[in-house]
Amino acid sequence: MKKHIYTEVEKTEITRLYPHCSTKEIARFLGMPVTSVYNIANRLGLKKSPEYLKVLRNEMSRQLADSGTAHRFPKGHVPANKGRKMNAGVYAKVSATMFKKGHMPDNTLYDGAETIRKDKNGHRYVYVRISLGKWVPKHVLLWQQAHGPVPKGYNIVFRDGNTLNCTLENLECISNAELMQRNSLHNLPEEVKELVYLKGRLSRAINESNNQ
Repeated sequence: MKKHIYTEVEKTEITRLYPHCSTKEIARFLGMPVTSVYNIANRLGLKKSPEYLKVLRNEMSRQLADSGTAHRFPKGHVPANKGRKMNAGVYAKVSATMFKKGHMPDNTLYDGAETIRKDKNGHRYVYVRISLGKWVPKHVLLWQQAHGPVPKGYNIVFRDGNTLNCTLENLECISNAELMQRNSLHNLPEEVKELVYLKGRLSRAINESNNQ
């Protein structure tokens, strides 16, 4: 069979269409095998555009989701064995492999264990387990252990801005108003920021002195 020599027109069309169109559609349009289109595109260094690949991924995801619809239980489905007890003979065979009441997974953490979690803004905080299923921020726990409950309308923040530096010396308790003020300082010059911080610390020191 005589080898087909692709013309410059065909190569130009493939160059124009390949980044944004289905390879099968290009092959059908030009009347050539799909493998030939892939070979020419490879020799010419052509790639699918990011936009086309995004559309392709979305379409594949949709097809994958739709393909399983027929095999899913419909909403409101009632299991065939609902309300039926397991046969005593079957239960005796499988009971040894069942989880016992109160069973805990091997990776269950202990009280006092620490993990790092992110909030909705991407800031990382250390959390401490104080009981099964109950975790609290470590910096809040440290403050409460030293000074008691955090007053309503106040927040425990980090002096150096490092949310993973959970030491009592790095923590301070500030009001919602001061926290809002600090969060609005990020566009100010550094020297102005420092003055605002010093004013806040001085005010707290005066208040603590008056309350003694």
